Amino acid sequence: MEITLGFLALSIFLLYSVYFIKIIKGNPESFELELLSSLANWMIEKGAKSQVRIWLMLLFSLLLEASYFLLVILIVANPVMLGFTVLFAAFELLHLLVLGLAFKRFFQGQKVLKEVFNWKMERSSALLFFTYSLLVLINLWWI
Repeated sequence: MEITLGFLALSIFLLYSVYFIKIIKGNPESFELELLSSLANWMIEKGAKSQVRIWLMLLFSLLLEASYFLLVILIVANPVMLGFTVLFAAFELLHLLVLGLAFKRFFQGQKVLKEVFNWKMERSSALLFFTYSLLVLINLWWI
């Protein structure tokens, strides 16, 4: 289980490092615009299938995050880290709910794509995931 958690933490750390660097340098907007543009192009290419795939992606994200947080709770014995895990898991649940509601409104025609993402929340999530995965890796190093 420790190896699985280590692999997940390292993957998340590396994945979010690009966005983290953009945020820290103070210019995440260009990266976010590129992400939004890529999403729009992908949705145009996939057509109606994109809606099902986005819902599946959100479900997969929820399951993956729940698994990750559960592994931390089962493996890491640091009480401060466990408290941080509970708070971060609650934040991520809220984040996915907000994102899910925004996509629902988008697919109902009540929002345009550029309004789907709350970039402050996305940046907070990215900063927290980067930092949290680093803390998980440090905790695993000391086990």
